[in-house]
Amino acid sequence: MELRIGSIIICNTSGILNVQGKQQIILEWGEWSGQLLLTMNLYNAGGKHTAGLWRNEWTFNDNGQFEFGSNPKGLKLIDTRTGQVTLEARVVGQGKVEIGQGTFHSHTGDRVEIMAECWRIAGSTVDGVSTDAGGGAVTIG
Repeated sequence: MELRIGSIIICNTSGILNVQGKQQIILEWGEWSGQLLLTMNLYNAGGKHTAGLWRNEWTFNDNGQFEFGSNPKGLKLIDTRTGQVTLEARVVGQGKVEIGQGTFHSHTGDRVEIMAECWRIAGSTVDGVSTDAGGGAVTIG
């Protein structure tokens, strides 16, 4: 899978994103449907695990804090308390997914921001990088 995260292009990735050393996001294709599937662990600013999504289905979602929607062209996760897009991904070609925007917290409570031009975590900004993941996971932070 090719992932475009902000302005960063990562070729030949497994679709797994490790944030600060912990697997937090998995993007994959549905075996039968071809639908883009999201698995994601969601945390608050204190690092508390507040919601879990597994292949587009909630495993838990404390107080209904997040809303999730998907269609064959993409998916969107929204924080209902703030109205902010937690993660938005869209299919941009065969085997290619773009994460155009998102704001969420890592398991340590650090804020992760994905914007069209870069991604930012714990005060560090990454932009304009292209790399080959060699079939492995992508590491953020």
